[in-house]
Amino acid sequence: MIVYYTAMKGLVYLFFVLIAFSSKAQEKSQGYVTYAIKYEGDTIPMSFLPAVDIIGYVYYIKASELEQYHKLVRNVKITYPYAKQAGILLGKYQDSMRNMNSSQRKLMMKKAEKDIDKQFGASLKKLTRSQGLILLRLIDRETGTDSYTLVKELRGSLSAFFYQAIGSLFGYNLRMKFDPKNNFEDLLIEKIIYAIETNKI
Repeated sequence: MIVYYTAMKGLVYLFFVLIAFSSKAQEKSQGYVTYAIKYEGDTIPMSFLPAVDIIGYVYYIKASELEQYHKLVRNVKITYPYAKQAGILLGKYQDSMRNMNSSQRKLMMKKAEKDIDKQFGASLKKLTRSQGLILLRLIDRETGTDSYTLVKELRGSLSAFFYQAIGSLFGYNLRMKFDPKNNFEDLLIEKIIYAIETNKI
């Protein structure tokens, strides 16, 4: 009886071992489907990893620069909506004035000035000097044209010269360009705008 029990126990064990090996063999024979690329005659399996969000500062920040960086983020958040609106309004007014004569254009510009002052005047007057400087560069970014050229095109050379002269008294240059390739602060602003647009900050 003991011999029979031992033999049966051995057969059961062997049975399970065979099942395990056959399952492994079946897995190997069936394989799995995946993407692959051909490289120098070899087929190399390829997998796509899920997207990963990296949350952090847009560049390496030293402790001494942290306060300045937060100030820049704050200023861009304040001025960027105005610059975007400037781009929308410019496109709207340019389309409207395309087939107008000079007198019609002047009337249109006076109306536009009143509308802009009514909608944004109080808020824009509250901007600090550094926010104003950022806004000028962002207007160039959104419209593709610096503020001096915009004033010159819409109001004439005399008005552009006048605004440039007044602006320079307060440290503004209407010819300021947005240049992230050659200006490090503009590069930071571009990265901050991307973070704003993608809801990272």
